[in-house]
Amino acid sequence: MPLGAHLPTSKGFVAALEHAQRLNCDTLQIFSKSPRTWYAAPLDEAKAEAFRNAWTVSGFTPLVAHDSYLINLAAPDPVVLEKSINAMIDEVQRADLLGCDYLVTHCGAHITKGDAENGVKRLAQSLEKVLEATPDARVKIALENTCGQGTTLGGPFEHIGEVLQTLKTSRLATCFDTCHGFAYGHDLSNAEGIEATLRHFDAIIGLHNLAVIHLNDSKGEAGKHLDRHEHLTQGKIGREGLEYFVNHSRIRNLPMILETPEVETMVETNLNVVREMQKSGTIRE
Repeated sequence: MPLGAHLPTSKGFVAALEHAQRLNCDTLQIFSKSPRTWYAAPLDEAKAEAFRNAWTVSGFTPLVAHDSYLINLAAPDPVVLEKSINAMIDEVQRADLLGCDYLVTHCGAHITKGDAENGVKRLAQSLEKVLEATPDARVKIALENTCGQGTTLGGPFEHIGEVLQTLKTSRLATCFDTCHGFAYGHDLSNAEGIEATLRHFDAIIGLHNLAVIHLNDSKGEAGKHLDRHEHLTQGKIGREGLEYFVNHSRIRNLPMILETPEVETMVETNLNVVREMQKSGTIRE
């Protein structure tokens, strides 16, 4: 499996790639700008080209970007919705300029209690507008599952499945986050729960649409909707579940990207945990 992590770009995109190389990664996830701002200066095209060239030489694959946390493509407020669509268009253009394969995005929140159905419709409509505004972009948008906290969409697989069925485009894919899935209520701590989760995902979304995995343990219990990532094997999913998961034949060849805490000091430790589980674990059919 391509194994990597979300790494900071404060020293530049090439520096993030060099960091990943020192960690012996195979893949990388980055922000193209601060995730807590709506706007950012346009990317320097020369620096973007230098990064694309360095990435090609590295042999890494795939390159993944994550969009801004502020974007809400399901917002009922028309001002926020328009702002989010424009910000997402910019995110797609930035990710494409950097040569990214995937741009991971959360599904947004419907805000009004009991309005999930309309929220999913707004999400699909917003994504359609983003795709129409970026017809030449190569990067695919990967919808990420969530822990289902509050009015956020993407906890039930049905939310993502409906968007994919509505738009029917190869420019959309999905990202499965283990912490989010567990926090929503999919018990990934044991073989039975993992098998049930993968069957359900395949039936509703389709494993063929799964492009990226965010590999994280969970601070919270299953079904408690707590979006708090934990170091691998130190959370409520635990070693048994994570080892079974990373060695499962249906997903083990997909890129797995760590978003574990304290990335500057702990990412190497967490990467080594996955590598050890790969070596000691049995491939699950």
